[in-house]
Amino acid sequence: MANADPRAREVPRAGRGREAPVVEATRVYQFSAAHRLHNPRFGPAENARIYGRCNNPNGHGHTYRLEVTIRGPVSPETGWVEAGPALDAVVRTQVLRRFDRMTLDHLITHTDGPTSTSEVLVALLWRILDGALPAGRLCHLRLEETPNNFFDLDRDGADGLARPVFTTPADRGQKVSPA
Repeated sequence: MANADPRAREVPRAGRGREAPVVEATRVYQFSAAHRLHNPRFGPAENARIYGRCNNPNGHGHTYRLEVTIRGPVSPETGWVEAGPALDAVVRTQVLRRFDRMTLDHLITHTDGPTSTSEVLVALLWRILDGALPAGRLCHLRLEETPNNFFDLDRDGADGLARPVFTTPADRGQKVSPA
């Protein structure tokens, strides 16, 4: 009977009859971008009420910290997670060159979400990276907007689709400074 767990799959041999371990490897990247939280479907007063100071007409910026985690068997030839060496090149071309020093409002479309929130951005980054990496290798993204705001997205569930898991620093037992 086939195993329904998408993470359970045939694992290449590491040599001498041993199975190659499946590990997760995480790399961290940084990019700066500006945005304005503004939904054109709402009037000025409603946008100001919902988004507060983030609705400033001049926008504001963040230095985002992006953690990209891939999962795969360790290559018996290199000792690295398969697809690991290509990760930096993929993130550089697919994310950093597109988003660093850019205005997110020009890159995020209405089909991505109503406005350029970090929740919408992390889901967009997932779709970009998941399509550029070998199938099923991307397993987790964490986008840090500020030291107090993290947005996590995991490959989870039997269908192998990304499921948003939004957590706050307090949820993870971290001290939270006042806003």
